[in-house]
Amino acid sequence: MDARAWRERLAEALLANPAWHAEDAETLARLRDPADPCGFDDLGLESVARLELCIWLETEAGVEVTEATLAAHPGLAALAAHLAARPAADLPARPATDLPARPAATDQ
Repeated sequence: MDARAWRERLAEALLANPAWHAEDAETLARLRDPADPCGFDDLGLESVARLELCIWLETEAGVEVTEATLAAHPGLAALAAHLAARPAADLPARPATDLPARPAATDQ
């Protein structure tokens, strides 16, 4: 996934974040603008909202991102670029636990 696609997924994650909400049209416009770096501090993402973002990334995107990674890449654009630059092996499509159970084979 390229940085632009990651940027869109991260904006989606923020909009789904139960610990944060966009309070005005300007913030929503910033989330939709791929040129806006959307710094976490500028958006008002406090520690609980950042933790929720880490959880969303792991459960919905299958990517483990720590709070230290968020601190090192403190905005949607920076984090998207970081995720896009990671080797594909580090970015599973989904955790294995999300796969449906395979029916048991029968002997005939």
